Amino acid sequence: MQLLFQMKQIVHDNINPFLGICVDRPNELMVIWRYCFRGTLEDLLFPTNNEAAPGAPGGIGASVASLTSEEGVTIRTRRNDSIDINFKSAFVRDIIKGLDFIHSSSIGYHGALTSSRCLIDSHWILKLSGFGTSRMLYKWRFNNTLSNGDRQFIQPLIPNNELHYYAPEFRTAIRAAVLRNKVEDLEFSNLDGQTYDMYAFGAILYEILYRRRIAETEDYSEGSNGLEALDDDVCIFSAAAEEHLPIFSEFPNEDNTDSTINGVVNERVHPDLVALMKKCFGKPEQRPDANMVRKITDATLKMPGSLVDNFLKNMEQYTNNLENLVREQTGKLEEEQQMVEQILLELLPKSVVDELRLGLRVEPQFYGSVTVMYSDIVGFTSLCSESAPMEVVDLLNGMFRAFDEAISRHQAFKVETIGDAYMVASGVPQQMDSHIKEIASVALLQRDFLCHYEIPHRPSQYLHCRWGFNSGSVFTGVVGITAPRYCVFGTTVTLAAKMENSGQPDKIQMTLRSYQLLSEQFPEFKCAPRGGVRIEGVGTLLTYWLEGLDNELLETARTDSGLQHVPIIPRAGTPPTPPPII
Repeated sequence: MQLLFQMKQIVHDNINPFLGICVDRPNELMVIWRYCFRGTLEDLLFPTNNEAAPGAPGGIGASVASLTSEEGVTIRTRRNDSIDINFKSAFVRDIIKGLDFIHSSSIGYHGALTSSRCLIDSHWILKLSGFGTSRMLYKWRFNNTLSNGDRQFIQPLIPNNELHYYAPEFRTAIRAAVLRNKVEDLEFSNLDGQTYDMYAFGAILYEILYRRRIAETEDYSEGSNGLEALDDDVCIFSAAAEEHLPIFSEFPNEDNTDSTINGVVNERVHPDLVALMKKCFGKPEQRPDANMVRKITDATLKMPGSLVDNFLKNMEQYTNNLENLVREQTGKLEEEQQMVEQILLELLPKSVVDELRLGLRVEPQFYGSVTVMYSDIVGFTSLCSESAPMEVVDLLNGMFRAFDEAISRHQAFKVETIGDAYMVASGVPQQMDSHIKEIASVALLQRDFLCHYEIPHRPSQYLHCRWGFNSGSVFTGVVGITAPRYCVFGTTVTLAAKMENSGQPDKIQMTLRSYQLLSEQFPEFKCAPRGGVRIEGVGTLLTYWLEGLDNELLETARTDSGLQHVPIIPRAGTPPTPPPII
């Protein structure tokens, strides 16, 4: 009764609570322990027929895979089973912590430590069960308090498939006590019992790290051969089964494999753990105590906290890594979005891009007063016929980049480019009163650039261009869905194109309406009348040349317009008179 009271009082995180003994039913004795949701360590290490372990749907492989940390090393054996190294480390640590507590308690030693008595709760914490009861059951079996009733076969207290967990000197002591018929010899000292526990711990450690049984011995079943109650049977374990157990003279390793042990070499096993198992299988006086084993395993496995603590830590690390990854990918996405938006802003006005991003339909708009300009390279067709395709591309790329730079410094929008033709508008989509000034400034910047722009593949030769613009009312709208384009329509656009087409090289031609707006509002621009020009489909129109800025305001106008910032290719000395038209 004192032992039962001590078992009831023992409390530890790695000890399964003892609930009591039930003898309510005749000829039946039940020892009751608290239920653990995930079953036994044996269930996890050696699932039968690949069935799922208790509390772990899909088997140990499935349950472990869902909790494997990113840093964890997964060991795969020839049986294609897998248990994360963190699980193995946690189980070993929990066993030795529970064993160390039992050895320092009033109970003294476990006495029947096996993998089937290592239970795992819902939090993956291993708890030792079945401690203390074996010494009572041995006595009761010895003095026939426990009997088989009317059965023909005597079932031993220690199952055959668990006999390899018991130290050889323990089995010898049991046999000697039975032969001498001395029940008091079944009482072992705490020191002896603890050495027996360390032997059992070595066997369990072997199974955890190698996932192999030390011995394959069939369990007792009625009708099996060799298990009848013979004179030399001890009734606690089967003497016939003991003959099949290996002798642990040496532990298997790469250089020396004991053929009596189902050993497997695993290079992932720490050599200190192998040395520890050798000591546990050695002579009783050479076996380490639980406290020493705990220090060795803590230093070797290096796993602080419980398995759940490590799961939480790994999940936190995974979350942090995921946050960093999301932040990094978000940054890349933002960069891509900015690049896409920049490309869209070069194709469409910002107000139109904003509406399209919101999924809104861009309605056509009417503008009462805007200015539209066209430009075109003189002799571009013959230049293309005499140049390689990449030479033409490089030529246009250098020219249009400078044209775009000039536009970016003024409130104007590049509507489109078709070949060498270049269309610019001001006053759309943002209405303004100074649209005529913006277009005039852009035209002068572009003309000044071409005066210094050598043809890349024809040194000392320069391009010549015509410019023409007109002011008036227009309609605008977005045309197309797959490749939307911002288009400007109206007679104002048509007349601006005719101003360019009827112009002269290196000159900027404008209509009378544009001249009136420019001279009335911005007199610093110098204009000269050209006279009447016959325009096909329109008639004769009075047009003007835009020559530049007034000499007194030239430097100020250049500074205000940003002319000095336009990227040009200067030549040494004073620019000569432009060469003949190509």
